Amino acid sequence: MSAQGLTNAANAGRYRPAGLYRRSVAWSIDAALLAPVALLVSWRWTAPAASGWVGDVEALLDHGGQTLAAAVIGGAPITGWATSMLRDPQLAASIAAIQAASWALVWPGVLAFALLGALYHGASECLAWQGSPGKRLLGLRVHDRHGQPLGIGHALLRHVAGLLSWLTLNLGHALAALAPQHLALHDRCSGTRVVASAGPPPRWALAWLGLLALATAGTAIWLANRALQVMSAALEQALY
Repeated sequence: MSAQGLTNAANAGRYRPAGLYRRSVAWSIDAALLAPVALLVSWRWTAPAASGWVGDVEALLDHGGQTLAAAVIGGAPITGWATSMLRDPQLAASIAAIQAASWALVWPGVLAFALLGALYHGASECLAWQGSPGKRLLGLRVHDRHGQPLGIGHALLRHVAGLLSWLTLNLGHALAALAPQHLALHDRCSGTRVVASAGPPPRWALAWLGLLALATAGTAIWLANRALQVMSAALEQALY
């Protein structure tokens, strides 16, 4: 069956090309399932790197608090303090240390996530489900361009092609929003397509995205508050 024939059959029958919204929700569910496992697998390398990263960030904040206190005591304006910080060699060294620590923190988890994802998505898209648990919860299936199930090699090719969508800063993923085919960049490269069952997305999908947004916002607020606490402690220590 041609690609156009598949699209017509999907629109007329039980399935139609899946849009970006359903696919994004499905990916977030799969990521939430994979991330703890990836963290567990990479913990041997991630834990000491996380400790080093926290120490480097706190050292930077502590130094910033101390230099701010010195500026206040000396009667220097805040703008002058900010300018002097930009020329501070210790600040530059701290930033370089944080960059190195960030790389050491991120790469083991990302590598574990990518390898586990290849097994997770590759295997699930070859089964009768024709999709990962997240996709199936959203009523999605993955086919080849002729509407046939994927083999293991084809499924792995699709997962590897997904790297291109990430390297384009998610513009490759955003192509899935374009009607009528809703093909992401990795779908186009691997000759695959994702179809959705007829009818609206499940009602809980929006609640799930809201929960993720709240969790992200809560984490950001906690980190900002922690940074403020560290810098305030350094400032108070230097002043009093």
